[in-house]
Amino acid sequence: MKMYTSKRDWIYGSLFLGISLLFVCIVIASYFDTPFSGWLVLSLILLVVNSVLLISFFFIKIRIDGEELVVNVIFDIFRVNIFKITKIRIGETMWSGFNKCGTSVGGLIIFSKYKNDLYITPKNLDEFLKELLEINSHIVIDDVRKDKG
Repeated sequence: MKMYTSKRDWIYGSLFLGISLLFVCIVIASYFDTPFSGWLVLSLILLVVNSVLLISFFFIKIRIDGEELVVNVIFDIFRVNIFKITKIRIGETMWSGFNKCGTSVGGLIIFSKYKNDLYITPKNLDEFLKELLEINSHIVIDDVRKDKG
């Protein structure tokens, strides 16, 4: 079983920071406008939402487990058989794909036979692709990066 961490960049990090600051502003503003019980409920809801976002940012792992590609954030949230993967597009943005499990721009979209696209951003991109191609050599690699070098 090979484990990969997700690459993080300043765009995604600043997005999370902005959401967290927005939640803090909402909690502070609502403190003066609502009764204490309503403010407490709102604070708890926003704390839970913010915690889920931060956990998904820091604890996302991608692993190749036998013949399966698994995305894990504390528990498995996505699983696909590597032999069902048809194509991988390199260099997409975080707004691409159906299942968004990446934490930076310029990641991979993994297309499978079941039309359940997956967006991920493994840190060791070349090693990750090599590992996938060793298992399934029929995967088509489509590189759409602007700086192909």
